[in-house]
Amino acid sequence: MAYEIEEAKRLVVKAGKRLVESGLIARTWGNVSARISDTQFVITPSGRSYEDLTEDEIVVVNIADCSHEGDIKPSSEKGVHAAAYRHHPTVNFVIHTHQRAATIVSITGMDITNVYKEYRDVLGDTVPCADYAMSTTDSLRKKVEMCIMMHPSCRAINLMHHGALVMGDDYDHAFALAENLEKCCEKVLKDNYLRHSWANKYSDEDRRNFYLAKHESGKMPEHICDLGSSVRNGNTFTLTVGGQSVDVDMETGLGINGIAPKVEKIHRAIYKNDSCSMIQHLTTPDVVAVSASGDNMTPMIDDFAQIVGLDVKNCPWIDGDTDECAKEIGRSISGRNAVLVEGNGALVIGNNEGDMQALDIIMDKGCAAVIDCDIFNRAHYVPKAECFLMRTVYLAKYSKQINK
Repeated sequence: MAYEIEEAKRLVVKAGKRLVESGLIARTWGNVSARISDTQFVITPSGRSYEDLTEDEIVVVNIADCSHEGDIKPSSEKGVHAAAYRHHPTVNFVIHTHQRAATIVSITGMDITNVYKEYRDVLGDTVPCADYAMSTTDSLRKKVEMCIMMHPSCRAINLMHHGALVMGDDYDHAFALAENLEKCCEKVLKDNYLRHSWANKYSDEDRRNFYLAKHESGKMPEHICDLGSSVRNGNTFTLTVGGQSVDVDMETGLGINGIAPKVEKIHRAIYKNDSCSMIQHLTTPDVVAVSASGDNMTPMIDDFAQIVGLDVKNCPWIDGDTDECAKEIGRSISGRNAVLVEGNGALVIGNNEGDMQALDIIMDKGCAAVIDCDIFNRAHYVPKAECFLMRTVYLAKYSKQINK
């Protein structure tokens, strides 16, 4: 049964906050809607963060033609939600997420055709995967709608290179679908590792070492150099290494209130090549594993292309030769928001804490995707033309909306 409009708006706002807290979405990624009649639904607005979202910002959209009421622009994925409501009269709550495991499974393009017994009561027998189309486009809406039509009994579908769509009878059902889908996809990835590695049991460490062995890159590094994090302030920046901070002169590299660590050269090289305000060193295990492979990264996930760049270079690390490393890192990060440093994780750049949080999440998810899809032997990449278009639009439009 459709919701009253005020209740629908309240639940959409509540859902956005819950999704962020549960890790199923971050920042402005994904979208949420609720049916208010046979002809209308309400949906989250475009480019607004969920943490600060209010009921007044939730937009009323017409199912038939996706026209909307008011001056606030609805989510660019409104057509996908409209398709769900058109084809499922009993669906009253729809969530599109960029959740980690489901997104990684979506990259393979495979349907989950025999859902594990423990998740079958919620998900049904099958989780189909809609063919890829660039996010926000009518082509994506058409491909999702075709998937819905071909699998009328399925209430959860993966969207290739993009995320997941769950279509619930109500708020609680939609969340049950999203949460069970994530657990199911996590198990798919673990079982795939066991099948390909012939291991008796699963561990994250063994998974990473299996990936590195496939690439003849040894094992996970025992020692990671602290490359530091910093914040620019005019002609100086505050560099933090090993929990100790020092202000550094941008031109000379000399410490103003202490001795500057050698990695100041890396930070200066980056600041000279980019107008960013912040640099952060990422050392989550999957990021370190991909850096240790020595390979560059190509986007497998569309929000990676948007937020990080068209590719990510992997720079060799020569311990002690900071001068040469700094020059190479500075060159390699130009035009991107991240660079891998071989065996030492990644450096990411942005202009505020929101940027850094988003880059942390998407780099970790992107590196997990590299590892898991390599083990799957199904490393499919987002087409280059789409990567370029999404990156251009993101830099010109969405990043500015977010950072207002």
